[in-house]
Amino acid sequence: MSEKIRLLDVSKSYSDFSLRVSFEVYEGEFVSILGPSGSGKTTLLHIIAGFISPDSGKIIKDGKDITCVTPEKRNIGIVFQDYALFPFLSVYSNIAFGLRLKRLSRREIDSQVKEIAFTFGIDNILRKYPDSISGGEKQRVALARAMITKPGILLMDEPMSSLDAKIGEKLRDELKDFHRRFGITIIFVTHDQTEAMYLSDRIVLMNGGHIEQIDTPVKLYYEPETSFAREFIGKTNIIHVGEKLLFVRPEDIKISKEKGIFKGTIVEIHYLGSVSEIIVNFESTKVFALDLTRNVSNLKKGDNVFISFREKSV
Repeated sequence: MSEKIRLLDVSKSYSDFSLRVSFEVYEGEFVSILGPSGSGKTTLLHIIAGFISPDSGKIIKDGKDITCVTPEKRNIGIVFQDYALFPFLSVYSNIAFGLRLKRLSRREIDSQVKEIAFTFGIDNILRKYPDSISGGEKQRVALARAMITKPGILLMDEPMSSLDAKIGEKLRDELKDFHRRFGITIIFVTHDQTEAMYLSDRIVLMNGGHIEQIDTPVKLYYEPETSFAREFIGKTNIIHVGEKLLFVRPEDIKISKEKGIFKGTIVEIHYLGSVSEIIVNFESTKVFALDLTRNVSNLKKGDNVFISFREKSV
């Protein structure tokens, strides 16, 4: 897989914040930049886009140094958090905006707008305005506008953060399908672990302006390299055994009334649909377990139970 973009020791400092990162993204890869608020995700995205100049370091795209290249000459598309659609322009004109800046003929613009609108399933709303279309339609319009100029890389800045859960799930599926069909290189900023895990080939986990770990979703979850990665990604039980600390994921905890390693008492059961979260009090420590709801139907608050886990899950 060929390298699409590389950041070499890129830094940016403000009075209360400092960013320093190095990583690469490969052709056709979907990479999410994940981290809590204030970790530097959006700053990093704006440096890649060219909206912010780094204090030091280099940005190499397609083998060329673009560190000092202006945003419009980087061939990078961007979809903003609020989509940044022009409210006074129709959907058609929003999509056509980039082509008009390139001074294409009216016939060429019309042909390309209709083609990409059909591809994204929005050819029936071209005459409408942004305030009269749904959140899902706005995202597709924003994607079409970004893609019509055929960018080498597409940047996305938390495009689903303002949507409700059900619509967000649907658009997540559409985005995954979009990436599969077009194969474009995508760098996606999010604070949502589920989004990052679901969509990404790799995740860049950030904290306080630096990278904690870069890995596939599976490795980041099951093989965290730092305490921050272990505690930020998912939920982890910390069990004290003598002088040792054992870290075990809730789904690896087994609960039984008959036998196990440690004995405790169920203090809470949270029914979450197909799965349930069982909280067991073990030596003043709360241990969280996840299991299928149908498997815990015989358990209730106050039950004395045993907890166990496999050695390789620790």
